[in-house]
Amino acid sequence: MSPMSTPPLSPAPAAAPDAPPRLWVRTVRIDEPVDLLGHIPESVTAAWLRHGQGLVAIGTAWSVQTAGPHRFTAAAAAFQSLAGAARVDDEVRSAVSGLLALGSFSYAAASQRPSTLTVPRAVLGVQEGEAFLTLADAEGEPAPPPSWRDLFPSTPRPTGHASDPTGPDIEPDHTPQEYQRLVRQAVAQIREGVAEKVVLSETTTVRTEAPILPAVLLARLAHAYPSTWTYLVDDVIGASPEMLAQTSEGRLFSRVLAGTRSVSDDGELTVEDRRAFQHDAKERLEHAYAVDSVTSRLEDLTTDLTSSPEPFVLRLPGLEHLASDVSAQLRPGVTSVEVAERLHPSAAVSGTPREDADAVIENLEPHDRAGYASPVGWVNARGDGQWAIALRMAHLLDEHTVRLQAGGGLVAASDPVSEHAEVLAKNRPMLRALRGRGDEASTR
Repeated sequence: MSPMSTPPLSPAPAAAPDAPPRLWVRTVRIDEPVDLLGHIPESVTAAWLRHGQGLVAIGTAWSVQTAGPHRFTAAAAAFQSLAGAARVDDEVRSAVSGLLALGSFSYAAASQRPSTLTVPRAVLGVQEGEAFLTLADAEGEPAPPPSWRDLFPSTPRPTGHASDPTGPDIEPDHTPQEYQRLVRQAVAQIREGVAEKVVLSETTTVRTEAPILPAVLLARLAHAYPSTWTYLVDDVIGASPEMLAQTSEGRLFSRVLAGTRSVSDDGELTVEDRRAFQHDAKERLEHAYAVDSVTSRLEDLTTDLTSSPEPFVLRLPGLEHLASDVSAQLRPGVTSVEVAERLHPSAAVSGTPREDADAVIENLEPHDRAGYASPVGWVNARGDGQWAIALRMAHLLDEHTVRLQAGGGLVAASDPVSEHAEVLAKNRPMLRALRGRGDEASTR
């Protein structure tokens, strides 16, 4: 399902064969407080939200689709060409004002789903308390409307989601017994030496009687999980806790999550259970593979590379994770897309060795992963950006259907029943949003 309902722009004037397209981009400051989560319009086509800040976008001023092993490089080159020819008037001059593209890449080079970078027609943004409106047009300098609310009215109220007495129809690809059997097969291959770690995932199709409104799902996810990166780009929507690559003025930040404990949504591990979690040999091994997969791939792109000396526990509603933060100084000219390409897929979503783990995944998983576990985020004209891993997510299939996907890391000591329970816990955020929970702001 494409959430876009705004009319497309007229085609850009014909250009010379090798000439880059031209965009006129204008950002104006909004001199009043803006509740971004209260202004996600029904026509929303993209969003990037955290702690009530970020971006909400409508329409398409420019877009590129790429595929294959060079999909990252091709998309970045097309956007760089666009940026070089664009005329930008930016009175805010923040990292997310002016010319900016939101993107979603596909997990595998052989995926049938294209990777996409898109410059929206209009963006409502809030960054460090400052609100702004960005407009982009291929035909001339865009004029702001009388009010930003003309483009970004209030978030629609849900109809039918919470009141549906039967709830959505939930259909996993496998029964619990079938999925646990797949886990046993993957663990057997790990014990045979095929790979050291494999991240196996499960897909679940959810159908609802009432139409699925991406704007409503975004608001629910952002309210319930404010510390995650809530996103909508192309056909993927979710609330990711894992930042793959964040770059700003030459600095890189990456947050690695691997190792999970499920808790009730309103609870947390006891002090004793959390200490045991932090020192669990199986969880520490899984986490170490994930951290190494990030730091080892960054050595020639960075200097001053450091990571957390010990994993810490990241607490989220319903789950607690072992986490490590990685930071570094980027070498000159390295962009956020280049870093995301180098790190994808990390051992947190694939396994180790990467090629061997992906071969096991391809053999055991029935579907192309498409946008699941792939970089999703934004890049600006300077190459800086934020790319999270598309987790706690769903693919939008049509007005009444989404496909959820979640997984867990397997090592030789993994237990199939526990791994299945982890997948169910990781689907909980999207299921709660689809069922109509999370409409009120969370205090977490």
